[in-house]
Amino acid sequence: MDMGFSMTYDMADKSLIAPIERKGYVEEIIILAGTEHLLKYSLSNSLDDIKIAIYERTGYNIDLKNASWKLNPALSISVMALMNKHRAVYSMTTWNSGKKRQLIINMRVGDNWFISGFEEINNSFYTWEYLSTARKIINTLKTILSEDGDTD
Repeated sequence: MDMGFSMTYDMADKSLIAPIERKGYVEEIIILAGTEHLLKYSLSNSLDDIKIAIYERTGYNIDLKNASWKLNPALSISVMALMNKHRAVYSMTTWNSGKKRQLIINMRVGDNWFISGFEEINNSFYTWEYLSTARKIINTLKTILSEDGDTD
């Protein structure tokens, strides 16, 4: 039976390819080179389509218009190859890191690769930048309180 897609396993880049076309974006499963993690990526040239993919996968409506993008020189070769294959500007994936779900969005601008991320805490997603700032404030407050001898 022809299911409309093909599955191949390429030993060279360790990618499991199973493209599935959705409204406005493509989904494909790959094995990340060097980590052996099996992840499903949604790929598109539209950030609005990625927003839809995020909602369909997580049930959350994430505002990406003000996402903070950082240069990502460590992006997996598997993800770069996947985005190049589909000529996609954006890719998105989720995975569980312990008890916390992570949401990663990659963006290609010319030969540069950028990343924006979110972490789920208490049924809400927060940007990595927000969480980093909050954790620094909490640690600073703990230090100040411990110096005063008041740790309650």
